Amino acid sequence: MGYKIVTDSTVDMDHKMIADLDLTVIPLCFTIDGKTYKDKADLSEMPTKTFYAKLREGKMSTTTQVNADTFTQTFEPILQSGEDILYIAFSSGLSGTCQSACIARDELKEKYPERKIYVFDSLCASLGEGLLVYHAAMMK
Repeated sequence: MGYKIVTDSTVDMDHKMIADLDLTVIPLCFTIDGKTYKDKADLSEMPTKTFYAKLREGKMSTTTQVNADTFTQTFEPILQSGEDILYIAFSSGLSGTCQSACIARDELKEKYPERKIYVFDSLCASLGEGLLVYHAAMMK
């Protein structure tokens, strides 16, 4: 039995690297100018240039943590396929996303007791988290 590496979009990897490393990436969301967008690595619903142009205009951006239900929806098909999960999380010091993953893990462990779900708090974001994910993929 194998395992799948899962992370979130704060890893700041481009879509080609994500595909090459066979990662599952859960998008975080951000709200700017009254509208919410999913962050999908370099294929976000709002282009990076537009995002930074809005910041230069003085617009503020806020982010939301991933909820437990999103983790359940992401993790369950992986578990159903017979794979275990290593989730490398956005820093718990910056977001509650890691805690949401733990809630989903605890619920899914009851349903899939034979599967392993590891939630690893990277204590990082951006490039630091991306490097941990990259090295984990290389070790796999």
